[in-house]
Amino acid sequence: MGGAPAKVLEGLELDVPIVGLDIETYSPSGFPARRQDPVVAATLAVSLSPGLSRGLVLVSMVFPPSMEGELLDMLRIMLRLFRGGTMVTYNGERFDLPYVAHRGLLHGLDLGRSLEGYRQLDVYKVVRSAMPTLPSYRQRDVEGFLGVKRLVEGVSGGNYHQFFDSFMRAEDLRPVVYNIEDSVGCLRILNRLLAVFKWSCREVGC
Repeated sequence: MGGAPAKVLEGLELDVPIVGLDIETYSPSGFPARRQDPVVAATLAVSLSPGLSRGLVLVSMVFPPSMEGELLDMLRIMLRLFRGGTMVTYNGERFDLPYVAHRGLLHGLDLGRSLEGYRQLDVYKVVRSAMPTLPSYRQRDVEGFLGVKRLVEGVSGGNYHQFFDSFMRAEDLRPVVYNIEDSVGCLRILNRLLAVFKWSCREVGC
């Protein structure tokens, strides 16, 4: 799939499909600053535009910590399907993308190479630049400021492992939906920014 690029900010372009990516780690000891904890959930939210009116494909993967290699291998395969598009993350340049690349290498998987096939857009950086006075830049807070509503409350990166355990024990779907909402939220934030700041994306059908 491909499409003509559209200018969003100076020097920044979008190619379709637009792919939101978010991962979750199993981190009972706190933030995994050394990338030491396994990836247990990853979602790709794929659309032909930043908004969702032209359709949405969701690929959500949830595996126990012991099966991180299988999860990352499946993620690698899925990334190949949409190569040539724009990868949209929230703080993904600092966390999600280098994290999966590092964890993949532990299993003999070159996810870094798979990610190179995408134009990269970290909407966290765009938000920081466009709205420098926000009191908080957590994704959930930014979404709230932009009018994006969520279904799942109470789940966060800090307590994700607890809800994940509940999913493993009792099929509690809240951590799954939380990861999906983070991924789709990347596209929804981008769509709100385009609307608020009147940046053009006509060529990708916004």
